[in-house]
Amino acid sequence: MERRIFFEDARKNVLELFSIEFPTLHIADIDLFISNFYKWVNYEEEGQKIRPTIIITGNINVVLKNVPGSKKIIFYEDEDTSNFKAHIKALMVFCKRSWNIYMNFSEDGVEYGIIKGLTSIKEKSLIQTITEKDTLEAIAKKTNLVILSVIGGGVCKLQGARGNTVSICFNLNSASEYNWENEIYDFVEACVSKIKTTPRKLQDIRNLLFNTFQRCLKDLHGTICLVVDKEFKDKNGFLADGTWLKEPIEFAKLFMRSNKFDENVLRSYADVFTTMLDFDGITIIDNAGRIRAYNVFIESNNNSEKIVGGARKRAAYSLLQSKLKKIIGVYFQSQDGDNFYKEKSDLRKKKKKIKIVGGQIINETDDMLPLEVIASLQLQQKKEEEKELERLAKEKEKLAKEKEKLAKEKEKLESEKEKLEIKKENLEAEQVKNEEEKLKDEMFEEVDHQEKKETTIEK
Repeated sequence: MERRIFFEDARKNVLELFSIEFPTLHIADIDLFISNFYKWVNYEEEGQKIRPTIIITGNINVVLKNVPGSKKIIFYEDEDTSNFKAHIKALMVFCKRSWNIYMNFSEDGVEYGIIKGLTSIKEKSLIQTITEKDTLEAIAKKTNLVILSVIGGGVCKLQGARGNTVSICFNLNSASEYNWENEIYDFVEACVSKIKTTPRKLQDIRNLLFNTFQRCLKDLHGTICLVVDKEFKDKNGFLADGTWLKEPIEFAKLFMRSNKFDENVLRSYADVFTTMLDFDGITIIDNAGRIRAYNVFIESNNNSEKIVGGARKRAAYSLLQSKLKKIIGVYFQSQDGDNFYKEKSDLRKKKKKIKIVGGQIINETDDMLPLEVIASLQLQQKKEEEKELERLAKEKEKLAKEKEKLAKEKEKLESEKEKLEIKKENLEAEQVKNEEEKLKDEMFEEVDHQEKKETTIEK
């Protein structure tokens, strides 16, 4: 499970991760990364935020071999990391075009460059492929690898090939989500749930949507996307304030018309979708993978005013709490890095979620406020402490009884030993006495024999 780490113990946890994932990397080089985390999570070029991914490895060619279709471009080769900041800054601009920065530490020095999977947008990205379990295991057998990703909202995530993951949070929130990608996966599944096609083409559509929203997670200021059933109709005009497409954009048809597809068409449609998501308001997609509307605005209801957050978050909860039929769920993303996908049914079920709070795991309902979360954590900690004290008291009592039992057994053994000693002494004394009496009888017999002999001679 992933941990969200706060400032007071961030360095310790980062060093711990590198000690396992990249033990040969010098601590001075690790400190270079640590000292630049805050700069990278807030990095901008000409007013545009850039959220880079940096691959740190001991052999970049091993990574290339395990990711089909990936290519690298070498920019710099140095003997050490003295030009680290200047080189990283020069490579940052390429991250706007979905390239990833890499640093290759070898015996000869340090190699800087960019790397990317030159695959279709309907296929898994470079980072998705690298972070698959089988790929990580294959890489871990040959070299060291740490992937540093800036998620947004002051969050920097580190993932190693040997399965260790740490997220560092600079916004100092008391509680936060930690499963960004899982939220996107759930959202994508809702968008394709009523598409009828082959498993292969369905997976292509999933990948296209996932890649689009992962890009949104890193590049967009924030967004709301509503998922509705394919039969949805806005009879009451609740969602009328927006642009509804006369002909919905159908991602499924891009794949189902033939076995061939035009990559430029796919990317162009994905760019249109991303542009809609970047507009203010709500983008609407149905569970047959069709984009229905964008730039839609609604009025927040009274219940949503109780939600802690901005207008976008209140609008997301207003959709979930509305009486509209055939609403499936809502994907929400804010500028501070928070994102979630919630289904309308979740509010009725009041399903509990797992969250990390102050390094601890707690169960939390969706409508809990931060103070309630903290109170819940404190109550849980108090119960756990009381339970631990009770366990220790019982253990102490048990040990005391065992000690008393051992003392009695020792006393019993000492008594038995003393009895044996006395018995031994008595046996030895009796044996000596018997020997003496036997010897005395033999002497008397000898004397008696001599006397009888002497009497016979005299006669």
